Amino acid sequence: MSASKSAPARADGPPADVSNVLSPADYPNTFAAKTPDRLALVFDKYSFTYAELDRACNAMVTLLGEEGVKSGDRVAYVGRNNDLYFVVMIACMRAGIVLVPVNWRNTAAETRYVFDDSGSKLIFADREFVPICQEADTQNRAMVVVDEDAFRDRLARTAPAPRAAFDPQGNSLQLYTSGTTGKPKGVLTKQFALAVQRHLEKVAPHFNDWQDDEILLSPLPSFHIGGLSWVMTGLCRGVTTHVTPDATPAGILDQCLAHNITRTFMVPTLVRALIGEMMSRDVRVKSLRAIHYGAAPMDAALVERSVGTLGCKFMHYFGMTEISGCVTTLGPDEHDVARPHLLRSVGRALPSFSIEIRGPDKELLKIDEPGEIWIKGPSVFTEYWNRPEATTEALIDGWYRSGDGGRLDADGYLYLTDRIKDMINSGGENVYPAEVEAVLRDHPAILDCAVFGLPHPKWGEGVTAAIELKPGQTTDADDVIAFARKSLAAYKIPRRIELGVTLPRTASGKVQRGAIRKHFLDKE
Repeated sequence: MSASKSAPARADGPPADVSNVLSPADYPNTFAAKTPDRLALVFDKYSFTYAELDRACNAMVTLLGEEGVKSGDRVAYVGRNNDLYFVVMIACMRAGIVLVPVNWRNTAAETRYVFDDSGSKLIFADREFVPICQEADTQNRAMVVVDEDAFRDRLARTAPAPRAAFDPQGNSLQLYTSGTTGKPKGVLTKQFALAVQRHLEKVAPHFNDWQDDEILLSPLPSFHIGGLSWVMTGLCRGVTTHVTPDATPAGILDQCLAHNITRTFMVPTLVRALIGEMMSRDVRVKSLRAIHYGAAPMDAALVERSVGTLGCKFMHYFGMTEISGCVTTLGPDEHDVARPHLLRSVGRALPSFSIEIRGPDKELLKIDEPGEIWIKGPSVFTEYWNRPEATTEALIDGWYRSGDGGRLDADGYLYLTDRIKDMINSGGENVYPAEVEAVLRDHPAILDCAVFGLPHPKWGEGVTAAIELKPGQTTDADDVIAFARKSLAAYKIPRRIELGVTLPRTASGKVQRGAIRKHFLDKE
């Protein structure tokens, strides 16, 4: 039954028992006992059955000890998607070590910050990222190159560590989110939080059509909560997951055709591009049962085109690092072009989650009234590493203040509005304006700037910079971009530069980012 317009803007997912969920550290051994010879992970020419994966994880525990890492320490990982990333992750869980995935697109300065802030004792890296890691590492940490056969041979020769008790309530991941004040924050995530997310997805109504013969493809970056969660979803269900670093439309299509992929996880921009690739090659993936996607809603025209071209179901997730995965889902039956308003939503609350929309004074708002999204659930993060003030601000009486704007309708569907934190979502990557602005203000010709997102046909939002120059100074867009490239990952660099702008300010002198963004939106 729909709620009245005067009802409080709160939505609760159905209750679920999360008292005894299976830890991700136990996924390999659980299915090694049930289906030992079933393929668990496949990467390029390499593969692990569930029995082999369990052994490899225990061997990695031994190897971590050989490298001098012990329980409570942190280990950084800088590399593209591969199977060994998950061996390292599970081994760290079993050994009580916290894994710190690092965005391989980061510059040396950005990587150095993560290394130093996390206090990582050991670095796992792909060969191609060794130079940038060496430049970033000022403490001469031990480094292990993972994407070479020599490391696989070492792992195969290493004796597995004996099974030891581990704490499922212990911290297992420290994922860094872009910082609204210019520096990323390390989000501490418990094993239990990751386990609860996988469990709730299994018991949610939208997920009851999974079969034992599923073959998953994971093309999204594993340093993101979305990419790593998708692989863990496959391991939780005891099915086969193909991991690939090739997230191009051609590469995804080739993988789907070669391996009879039944499900994959992408962002809408990739869905659109995949359709284009299929049309240009005049091929279809008959094995594909569902595309799971996140980062942004899909418009009705894209859904209609996708269903007609791909012939499979669609599932939408809305979540964040601080929730260890998703908080809402929009199911296949809700991807209905006859109800386009649902496609503008991000779905309804996952079991055991509650969502509220609150105003600037933390007051509970009413149905359809826009405000800040507050979330309560069993997989909310523990803390921001070494950021007690930020933690206190974000976690209040068991609720997580997301900083994102939204509204709830009378049926409990969540709709995103302007982001409270001004975050830009460009091609599935989160970009925070303050971080980009801090870099641009160091340019010798720039007096001040405002960075914001504008609609982009390919990336969803394009990073835009409006720049006010110092009196008597000149520069051009190419120079500004080259300057930014020295300090920022490629996806954070503005795609559009507007020079010579007089920025609107408040009486106190603060730049009104919203006003300048509205000015350019009105000009579109």
